[in-house]
Amino acid sequence: MRVFGSSQATGRRIVPRAPAALAAALCTPAGNHSTVLIDLSRTGARLKGSSFPDEGEDVIFHAEKIRVAAELVWINGDECGVEFDTPIAADEVNRVRSLANFVNSARTPAEESAPRSD
Repeated sequence: MRVFGSSQATGRRIVPRAPAALAAALCTPAGNHSTVLIDLSRTGARLKGSSFPDEGEDVIFHAEKIRVAAELVWINGDECGVEFDTPIAADEVNRVRSLANFVNSARTPAEESAPRSD
């Protein structure tokens, strides 16, 4: 089984991750799981949430305008990793990165120190 973030490559990542703290969802026939996107690459994403589908389950990853079939490949506490069935475009990763930077820079110091209700 492949595990997101466990690339055998050394040195620079072949597919760089983009930090992105935005709302996301993992959708299954049984229901949707709300999450927060922690980071994103062309081939997968790391998410934070309070509940997830089962490890190994096929899901639809949805964040902003990105909607892609994926597999939930690992769960560790309140984080999980998904691997996309088909890599997304580099432009999409860059767009999400820009949006995340904008959203994160718009937060006031009081908002940054306040507990989040995600």
